[in-house]
Amino acid sequence: MKPQPWKVGRVPTAFMDFESGKGVLSNGQYFTSKISPRRQKPTLTDKLDTVADLRINGQEVTRILFTGKVPTAETGARHWLTVQTPGWRTLGHWLGTPPTGRFEHRITGAQIEVKLAKEWFGDTPLNPAQARETWDVLERLLTEKFGKDLEGACPLMKTPGATGHNLWAFTLPANYDPPQLEDDIAQQLHATSTQHHLDHLVAGESLPAHPDVVPLIDPKVSPKINAFSYIDGRFMYASLTRALGMAPAKRLTRAECYQLWEDNPYVRARFYIRFTVPHNWNHVGIFGIPFEQASQGWYYPNKPGARGETWADSSEIFVAQKFGWGIDFVEGIVFNEKRLSTKKRFEKGSDTATRKAVDIAPLDTWSTRLQEAREFVGRYPDFPPLMRTALGAALRSILIQSIGSFASRGRARTGIAYDPKEVPVQYQNTVVQKGKAFIWEIPQNLDRRMQAFYHPELAVQIWGRGRAKVLHHKANGMECGALAMPGNSIIGINGDAIYSSELPRWALPTEHGGADDGKAGRIRVQGYLDTPVKTPETRHARDRLRARAQKSEFDAAQFTDEFLPIDDLGAHYEIATDEEQD
Repeated sequence: MKPQPWKVGRVPTAFMDFESGKGVLSNGQYFTSKISPRRQKPTLTDKLDTVADLRINGQEVTRILFTGKVPTAETGARHWLTVQTPGWRTLGHWLGTPPTGRFEHRITGAQIEVKLAKEWFGDTPLNPAQARETWDVLERLLTEKFGKDLEGACPLMKTPGATGHNLWAFTLPANYDPPQLEDDIAQQLHATSTQHHLDHLVAGESLPAHPDVVPLIDPKVSPKINAFSYIDGRFMYASLTRALGMAPAKRLTRAECYQLWEDNPYVRARFYIRFTVPHNWNHVGIFGIPFEQASQGWYYPNKPGARGETWADSSEIFVAQKFGWGIDFVEGIVFNEKRLSTKKRFEKGSDTATRKAVDIAPLDTWSTRLQEAREFVGRYPDFPPLMRTALGAALRSILIQSIGSFASRGRARTGIAYDPKEVPVQYQNTVVQKGKAFIWEIPQNLDRRMQAFYHPELAVQIWGRGRAKVLHHKANGMECGALAMPGNSIIGINGDAIYSSELPRWALPTEHGGADDGKAGRIRVQGYLDTPVKTPETRHARDRLRARAQKSEFDAAQFTDEFLPIDDLGAHYEIATDEEQD
């Protein structure tokens, strides 16, 4: 079924500082929250009541977007959204990260949604006025890039993921109705796919607890490392969306897998394989395997001679074969790569116009426009630096959350009441009492319209390409990725980030002899410490070094001359071209 876009208007919003309650409305009107007696700061109820009063006085506000310092919900502690709110009932919260609160006034029936600016702008320290101004610029920017398809609708939805999905639906060819995956294949993708390659390869408590994972650095042998580098990808997912395959999918036998791979190693497919780590291997693992206990995540065997079985994307197998890993195909799933063209054409020698089979390329137009928006943010001189950072973060949130949402089967909401009589009958057997609060989960299934956006095959291909690219690819004629670095220098991998005791030349800007030309998808320097530091035995210690490295300016005297770490939101925002894969 074809995804149908929503044609929505602007959501009237109160941009409000969480601690002070001061804020500004979408129309530019400033306000200050009321404060309850004997309180120094407004409570959540105060803030909701203030917005309700604004509505009574003619301001149609339906959302609060909090800026500033918002309490972190520590494990086991009470969430700030679960406090009692006299005069308001809850309509089901989302207590994940970032959270969403939904409230209804008990007398007027007015509904208010509570969200965080962080969901869009990351950790950019915006005050309410700056958040409102950035929001307006983001809306105009997306309208400029997608306007011819929007038909007057507002481009911004309630979440970055919903925004991206809606923009994608607007860009689909008129006659293309993307088929849905067969249920058994969709379930298999969920059961056999992970998103990021997460690894810490220093001996110690953070090393994955599996005998087929061996450390590349031993703190007992090397208590200090000579340097610490942090490199990661710029707008990485945008470089991984080219010409993806979609449903329908076809299952392959072992023989068909071998034949397909021989004919086209760039095929849009996943394979169940048996692999063998080379006997002389001293580097990171390539293929992920889930631990038996799901809470432990995935591990990446790298022990010389280790054997394993797993599902992998074709791009990951391509990398593994290049580096001498033994691969034995067992079965596979291949995705469709063609659709009929939008317009009929007369082929040479034919009297009948027909639609030609063309590449599907389901995300290409959508991704290119997001990249163009990001490029504009980088080159437009009048954006204040803070706004540029926030806009870049918002575009990244739209990209990443949209791709993740393609694999979403719906998420549960959290119901909360402080009177047991208000707990719905169907949830009374599952309700949990925490303090004075009665809390229950409300399952959410995709309705028919949302089902049309369910395409896990898109997400798993992008995730697989991302895991492959962080290991190896070529850019500007240079070998790039973790496997282009000495194995004994790798501290860990976190998605498209690589932590190492060496600074690879290829991660430098092209003007300093590297491969980073500023395009989306380039893995580039984010931070560097060029003095000896204690070997980070844990991920927490590694993260502390990352923070230090990001703040440190460094002298790259061993290269052409001095340069600063490249910010993800700087001036180099050119659109990525096709990546070299071999």
